[in-house]
Amino acid sequence: MNLIRHIHQPSRLLLVWQSPEGKSRKRFVIGEICLINGNCVFRYLPNTDDFTNACAEGFMCYPAFRKLNQEYSENILETFLRRIPPRRRGDFNKYLEQWRLAPDAVISDFALLGHTGAKLPNDGFSLINPFDGVSAPHEFYIEVAGFRYQKAISLEDISVGMPVVFAVEPENEYDHQAVRIEVTGRKIGYVNKVQSPAFVRWLDSDIVAGVIERINGTEDRPLIYIYGRVSSKLTNRIAA
Repeated sequence: MNLIRHIHQPSRLLLVWQSPEGKSRKRFVIGEICLINGNCVFRYLPNTDDFTNACAEGFMCYPAFRKLNQEYSENILETFLRRIPPRRRGDFNKYLEQWRLAPDAVISDFALLGHTGAKLPNDGFSLINPFDGVSAPHEFYIEVAGFRYQKAISLEDISVGMPVVFAVEPENEYDHQAVRIEVTGRKIGYVNKVQSPAFVRWLDSDIVAGVIERINGTEDRPLIYIYGRVSSKLTNRIAA
């Protein structure tokens, strides 16, 4: 098991909403939490295509923040921390291990929300760290997006420990910054679109390596997680 001991402190997390059963099941970025001088500010992003499309699929608001045109600055962190177990829980180290964080990991509550996604079973919301400004060296633990849509590979073809390859897909008709993930030369899915710009940047200037770290979920909706590392090409040349 690979364990991460330190997470870069993000300055921004994105609030994502997934449309419910019977809709497209797409994930839309509908808001952001910014860390400004140690304080959290939450705002919706109403002037974006994602927000418009989310509303068309039934999005109304995050229950704690009902006014779409208001900027919120009180109890933001506390509100979202209710989505994950408290640190005082006796089994909190097990929770960290589930997300491949070492028990002595140096990670703030804000960073922990972005690292874990802070998902609940039935409300469709999650938080994503877009890796703004993060440079090598860096470790990450991400979920593969879109695996269930891949026809050329099945779950039986994948096992924990298999190396993965990341490749930019500029010819992608939906997103020219799409980053596909491959195992044994076959596509298993993509990097989340919110994080793909960071991967494009890393792949251009650094070395990005990863392995299949965890497989769970259900037969109909398997979840595949990747542990990876970004290292500097310069550092590797010096080490060689």
